[in-house]
Amino acid sequence: MLPRCLCDECLCDEGGWVECLGDKCRCEMSRRHFFIGWSPASARPIAAFLAAVVVSGLIGLGGLAMALGSRVDDPGAGDITGDRVLTGMLVEFPYPVLVLDPDETYPAGHAVLLSGGGKRGVQGEAAKLAGQRLQISGTGVRRGSIDMLLVGEMKAAPASASGPPQAPALVPMGEWRLTGEICDGKCVTGVMRPGNGLAHKACANVCIMGGVPPVLVTTSKVAGTNFLLMGDPAGKALPDAFRDHVGLPRQMEGTVERIADLLIFRTDVSRAVVP
Repeated sequence: MLPRCLCDECLCDEGGWVECLGDKCRCEMSRRHFFIGWSPASARPIAAFLAAVVVSGLIGLGGLAMALGSRVDDPGAGDITGDRVLTGMLVEFPYPVLVLDPDETYPAGHAVLLSGGGKRGVQGEAAKLAGQRLQISGTGVRRGSIDMLLVGEMKAAPASASGPPQAPALVPMGEWRLTGEICDGKCVTGVMRPGNGLAHKACANVCIMGGVPPVLVTTSKVAGTNFLLMGDPAGKALPDAFRDHVGLPRQMEGTVERIADLLIFRTDVSRAVVP
């Protein structure tokens, strides 16, 4: 307790405190108004406010992430669809594709990419049977709009499996500048996880060099799909220059064509640039 002041007036502004000096007083600032940076006591008055700001920020960011995520059309990670036996016309270039007959689900026909076991394609077998109606059995994989069959057996279709005498013609869709990632069609459809990205670059390069169809996974949809089979400007397989660009974001220019429900992107991959 302070000693009794002898002066008549011993008043300080609100928040001050009094030091009695006998016949006079000295007003001092209240100690609770001092800011000491290294003292935990300095943060106590605003601790509740800071906690509320942090919690509100986390809730807001979480809500924003959910809102943005719900707007993305995610094709999923890909799935193995099991043993399948498919009948259709074999198209050889740029990579082997089996075009199934039109039906109610696919009025224009359905195109299925073909690959062999391991890290190899089926170009050797396809070269002998191109343009023919075939019955192909194997294991199916699917992601989004893209289907692939890992070929087990490839043979002429039975006479009872009648259908169109030839595959549908290529439909030109103009010049495009696309941004996306070059992946091998086998792993990106669900055979490997992850099947894309820098971590998968070496595997994808080996697969594509072995003949597995390359697929451009675009950042935005092209005619309703994010998956386009790739070829060079002449409609043949990609040159070795693709290896430097696999598994990385790239921007390329070229022409887009459609066969059945499959889009084909013909581009000079050596001119790909970082977007």
